[in-house]
Parts: sequence; structure tokens; C-alpha cells
Amino acid sequence: MTGPTTGTGRGARTTEAATVAAEVFRRHGADFATARRAAGWTNATWIGGGIAVRVAGSAAARDLVRECRLAALLPLDVGYPTVLDSGAIRGFEWVVTREIAATSLDDAWASLDGERRVTATRRLWERARAVHRVDPAAAAPVARPRNPFYATTFDEADAALGRLRATGVLTTGERRRLGAALERHWAALPAALRVLNHGDLSPVNALWDGTDVVSLLDFEFAVLAPVQLDLNELVKMACAPPGPDAGSTARERADRALLQEAVAELARPFLRTDAEVDLLVGHSVQLEAWGLERELAKPGRKEYQDWEPYRMLVAWAHADSGYYAPVLGR
Repeated sequence: MTGPTTGTGRGARTTEAATVAAEVFRRHGADFATARRAAGWTNATWIGGGIAVRVAGSAAARDLVRECRLAALLPLDVGYPTVLDSGAIRGFEWVVTREIAATSLDDAWASLDGERRVTATRRLWERARAVHRVDPAAAAPVARPRNPFYATTFDEADAALGRLRATGVLTTGERRRLGAALERHWAALPAALRVLNHGDLSPVNALWDGTDVVSLLDFEFAVLAPVQLDLNELVKMACAPPGPDAGSTARERADRALLQEAVAELARPFLRTDAEVDLLVGHSVQLEAWGLERELAKPGRKEYQDWEPYRMLVAWAHADSGYYAPVLGR
């Protein structure tokens, strides 16, 4: 493997990360040349020879070694892979774990029928609930001080809506109604119990062995927050608007309804009051505003009306339950 490039940008960083990964593979007696690259956008992961090596996306990132300390607090029910070693090479943090014989739930999702999607979703939430049972006092020193998808103040969250209004993406009325949802969210926050949240509870970060979700991965965004932060990701799995390539057969519609019914059951204990609903909606609005701004910043990205974050935000602005009506029932 050659040394890191002297260029700049994402390609150079990827080459540097690969150089670091190759060194870690060598230290553990595994052949980097046969390793396969896994998905991920904040760090780079290679798997092979019985190990998985994750390397930070930049030399400035300081999450992977912290995550190793957090992993020591996680119950076995989370299924977090065994950590073998961690450290930093040329400023890039890395961690090596034992490989788990499974695939990303996100990769497997399209091949699962409705009942198996329900099974996978229930198990995903069970493992997330194990995370939520970690002692918050023990987690506080190693949890992330903030999750980048969510604001720390109302003014910060409201400013994102203001930027979307200033560029004409949101109308004045949409921006006002979404701002009101954020006001209700912040009003509910002081009384909300904080628990350790995974922070990015996506099928991308879960492993599926063909019958079960066997592991939750990638806790770099774990944060102390109301449980509705993680719950929002679960509800979004079931209720987000189908993409343009999604099928619309009777079977597919039935599978979607089956998943929504199951998620509504899982979510019900955490949405018993108006305040709890306000927490969920506020987390959704923040996440979609973050995602929409991120997509708009990409070169050539102009036709935003069909993008999921835009459709989610506009739905919240025009209906109390947005796309979450099958779960919220309002």
C-alpha cells in the first residue's frame, strides 16, 4: 500500500484512511488486499480476515476512541462487536473489532417481506432499548456533547428554517408553522428524561444475519437526549414517504401498512402525552432540516421538491401528523 496522497479533498482523505487501515490490518495479521469496503460516510470501514477496521473520516475527528470507551458500558443485549484495539495513526483515529458474520440491515431490507421487516424492526428497537437502559451518569463523560443532526438551542434550530425560507425552499407560512413545532419541542424539553440514545438509529447501523438483528454499530453520534430522538428514526423507517422508485403493488402496500402497525405499537408507550409527541415532532423537523440543507449544498442539487427531507418538512407544515399519521393517529 502506498503512502497518503498530498492532494486535498475527500479523495485524498479516503486514501489516507486506507493507508491507516492497511497498517492496522498488518498489525493484526490480516490481509488488507482481500478486505471489502463497507458503507459509511463519516468514517471508512474495511472488513476481512475476521476483523473490521474503522478509520475516522478526517484527522480532526475525535469520535472512534471515545466510542470504544462508551462500548464498555453497553449491555450485551446491544450486540456491539468485541473491541480488539484502538488508537491513532498519523492523527487518524481507528478502532478494530471482531467481525460479525452478518450484513447491513439496510442492504438486506429490500429482500425482506413484510413479516420479516416487522421482525427486524422489533429487534432493532429491542437493541436500542438496551442502549437506553445505560446509566446516564456513567454515559455522560463519554457520550457525545451534541449530535450534529440536532440543534442545542431553539434559536439554532429556528435559524435553519430561516435559511430555508430565505432561499425560497419554504414559504413564509411553512416556516412559521415549523417554527411553532420547534417552540413546542423546546417547551417540552426541560421536563423530559434524558437517556443514552444511539443517535443514528438507521438500518445502515444494524447487522442482520438472515433471521435476526444481531448487532447495533457505529455509536459515534450517541448522545444523552429524550428517547424520542431514537424513536423518530424508528417511526421514519415505517412512515417516511416512499421514494420515486418504490413499488406500489397491493403486496407492497400491505407490507408497509403491516410495518406501520407494528411501529405504532412499539412507539405508543413513548407518545402518551402531547409533550412526548412534541418531542418526537421536533426531532423530526430538526433532522429533516439538517438533511435538506446538506442536500442543497451539493453541487447541481436544484430540484428539491421530490427529496424526502423536503417532503417530510412540508408535510409537518401542513398537517399536525405529517407523514407520521399512521403512528400518531392525529
